Amino acid sequence: MTKKKLKPEDGGRPTKMTPDTLQKLKEAFLMGMSDSLACIHADICESTLYLYCRENPEFSKAKELWKKKIGYKAVRIIDKALDDGDLGTAKFVAERRVKEDWSMRTEQTGKDGEALKPIIVYVEKEEKEAYLKQINETITEIEKN
Repeated sequence: MTKKKLKPEDGGRPTKMTPDTLQKLKEAFLMGMSDSLACIHADICESTLYLYCRENPEFSKAKELWKKKIGYKAVRIIDKALDDGDLGTAKFVAERRVKEDWSMRTEQTGKDGEALKPIIVYVEKEEKEAYLKQINETITEIEKN
């Protein structure tokens, strides 16, 4: 026997998705919050949100647009800062958008993404001792100054 889901008008449990809850969710999504954080903000369970989205596809579409607005807002602010000649923003954008010329990242691979090939140099015992002596003398000299 299948249970029929009760609706509030049938005397069932009232919905948590009130206009106030929907407004809180919208505010949270416009701030860029995840579904999980938005639900905490609106004091509902994630399952309540997902059920509502499944039953209200227009809300689900709006939710995804609201989540993207934070990125749009950030890009507008970055663009304004660039127009205002902000050096920090210019460096930030250059390092991320013009990576081949401005990235602070150093390449950790060989040509065409291949693994780096180790270079092994064999040193005779006497030569090794001479290197170690020179290194120790240099360290001692640096420590004196």
